[in-house]
Amino acid sequence: MPGTIRYKAATNLIALQGEFESDPVKVLAELVRETGKRTTITALRKQVEGLGINTQRFADKWSDLRQSLVSSPHIRQDAKQGLRWGGGGGNPGRPRRELSASAALQELADKSRRMRETTRQSLFDVVSARLHELSPYERLAAHALDVPVAEWPQQWVAPHPERVPEGVRLVAVAHIGDVSRARGRITFPGTEPSRASRKAAEIPPSLNLLSLLVPLVAMPVPSPAADKAVSLMSGEHARNGVRAVMDCFEQALSADTESEDAPDQKAWLTSFLVRAKALLRRTLAKQVKEDATPSRDFAEEMTARAYALLADPRTWEQPNGLVREWAQHVAEHPAIPAELREAARTTQSTAAAEAADAGKADSTGGGEKTKDGWDAGTAPETTTVLAGKAGSTGFEEGSDADIEVGEEADTVEPSDAATEVGGPPHDVSGETPEAAQDPERDPQAEIAALTRLLEKERSNADTVRAEHERERRAASAALAEAEAAGNRLRLRLEEEEKQRAEAQSRAHAAEAKWESARRDLEEAAQRAEAMTRQLRRRDDELRQSRQTARGASQAQLRQARIDTLRVLAAVLAEVADQAVHEAEETGPANALYRRVLARAAAAGVLDMGVLGEETDYDPVVHRAPGGPGARVVVERPGFVWQSSREPELVVLEQAIVRRTDQ
Repeated sequence: MPGTIRYKAATNLIALQGEFESDPVKVLAELVRETGKRTTITALRKQVEGLGINTQRFADKWSDLRQSLVSSPHIRQDAKQGLRWGGGGGNPGRPRRELSASAALQELADKSRRMRETTRQSLFDVVSARLHELSPYERLAAHALDVPVAEWPQQWVAPHPERVPEGVRLVAVAHIGDVSRARGRITFPGTEPSRASRKAAEIPPSLNLLSLLVPLVAMPVPSPAADKAVSLMSGEHARNGVRAVMDCFEQALSADTESEDAPDQKAWLTSFLVRAKALLRRTLAKQVKEDATPSRDFAEEMTARAYALLADPRTWEQPNGLVREWAQHVAEHPAIPAELREAARTTQSTAAAEAADAGKADSTGGGEKTKDGWDAGTAPETTTVLAGKAGSTGFEEGSDADIEVGEEADTVEPSDAATEVGGPPHDVSGETPEAAQDPERDPQAEIAALTRLLEKERSNADTVRAEHERERRAASAALAEAEAAGNRLRLRLEEEEKQRAEAQSRAHAAEAKWESARRDLEEAAQRAEAMTRQLRRRDDELRQSRQTARGASQAQLRQARIDTLRVLAAVLAEVADQAVHEAEETGPANALYRRVLARAAAAGVLDMGVLGEETDYDPVVHRAPGGPGARVVVERPGFVWQSSREPELVVLEQAIVRRTDQ
């Protein structure tokens, strides 16, 4: 059982040796627990040595180890010096289970299971501590479940999706889709990145996530994760996925159809065929055009391999017919151009005819050939080898031999033994010996025909090279346009960044100005509060003076009160200056002015004049810094004292005015 001493000895004896050397009492106590019955220190020593652990270092210390073991809180000693497990932790015969990182991750990925937060945290700790044990899919699933991944590999090595549980595969595929889409988005400066964008930033950009979907979709088992991966694939990754699927169908021909695994093979091939058709439909979603070099090469390769499968007799011998159904589906796909299907059909027909001719020649051979006859007879044989190679490798891009073989296959007339789509290859072994004998040949005529054929093939090759050059120039122009678009986007981003920086600078300046005004208002408010407190003290002093100095004259008391109120009027004038220069009437300075004026009114101090009011000049209540005039405009109100004991208003602070013509 995983986690036991015996399991550790069988899987990682070196680690167990180090654990025994560092803490032998712990290992011996675990053995007592796993034994589940009475034992002795001698029996424990034999068990340890039987597991392969080197005990020479403790050869003369087993008595001390026994004393330390007896001192352990979980070990009990009976009357006959025997040892038993007496601690907690469940049944002694069932040791506690130590989860691996994969098992802990599987439990975390199981959304149907409800677990306590402490259990979840312990599983997180197990996965986080053993990230090196996880496969690429498990590592991505752990990252999706918010397990901290400190280090990432430089490249993926041996994915093996078939070894990963289905629940973990589903989480990994969903995470690959989210991160791939986030990598394709542009996050503008100042915007809050999404969770997928943050996750994508944690994974190195050099790691190609979509490449992990290729072995997943080619996995020969029913898998919802693999079916979901099909919807995420496009471009070269989708083409590589179809190539891997084609490899699986080709390998299925080599399987033993009469073995015990044949029903299982039919089951997985059935689900695999549905996935393969969906992937092919996504890969060839549009009609393949002549100027689309990767798509055309892929269609040519898949068509050749499909016709090769149909030409294989084993395809028609399979009882379930699933490989044949796949090959026919690929060969008859509507997105593949008709000329590619015709070229593949002709190539396979030519190969089959030449193979039949070679077989007849081997059965009837034995005659001598002249030198010219030998040279003329070997030329078609070389062409047959090239055609067979092209059919097996899928016509590699850029090969001159592929171009020559394709043109030659178009010129060769298919024989009666040619392979047709939807039918098995014909058997040519039943022909009579008379039909197998070759008529007399004219070497010169054959050489001339081959020369003309070679010239035609060279002309076709030059045409294809010119077409490739045109496509290369078109691709270069498209690349230049893409670079120009990228430069325009970069300039736009730089302009937006500049505008954002300017807006931030203006915002900082406005914030600094507002902060300065706020400090000034706070200082004015503090001074007003200080003056108010001073006024109260003066009032208190006046009341005390009234009580202590009854004989003081009313004039002195009146003058003292006026002097006190003049101080308050000076404060009001300073606050009024702040309010006058404030742009908004609802600003803090205006609010402070109204609040202080309301408090001053309780003492009989009133404002005199309204800002912007036009009136006659009065030297008693007005002060004109720019000179007096008949008509003046109030720039700042003045303040007077009104009392029931005073017959007239007492001017405490003159109003500031200017002439109307200024």
